[in-house]
Amino acid sequence: MAKIRKMLSLMFAIAFMLIFSCSNPNRSNIEAMVDDVSQTDDYAVLRETNPAPKRIEEDLSGNLIVLSEKDFIERITAIDNPKGFQYKGQTPCIVEIYADWCRPCEFQNRIMLELAPKYKGKVIFYKINTDKAYGVADAFKVTNIPMILYFKPHGKVSTSVGYLNREQLEKMINDLLL
Repeated sequence: MAKIRKMLSLMFAIAFMLIFSCSNPNRSNIEAMVDDVSQTDDYAVLRETNPAPKRIEEDLSGNLIVLSEKDFIERITAIDNPKGFQYKGQTPCIVEIYADWCRPCEFQNRIMLELAPKYKGKVIFYKINTDKAYGVADAFKVTNIPMILYFKPHGKVSTSVGYLNREQLEKMINDLLL
């Protein structure tokens, strides 16, 4: 046991020296950045090395927007977040998960196209093809389509599975998002 402690102490000391030694190539870059910063701006180095997160512009046009898997992750939510699905937008949205070969999805698409202009500026309407977005389908455990995801800022995601007629979908939107 004492031998293991000695080895761990030695490894810690070596790691400490490597990190904080003058031969660390990143250290000279940081020192150069500090030298370039004016005396009045103490936080310039932090802003340069940790830029503000890029904010995605929301499309409030009242159109039905087709997403790729990359767009979904960028605009809606990360699919591998251990804290769960956290909506990135400020405006509530619904996302239809569909497939081109799915007949009920075609009918759902028509309803979505009708309702998108009605909720312009209040709810964003998206759709994503499950055959092209395996990661999203897996994350939301999609087994039946159409599946609709309802996202509200600072809220949990809600889902519905199967075709919803116009009245049913409007009720879901009003109950869950507005």
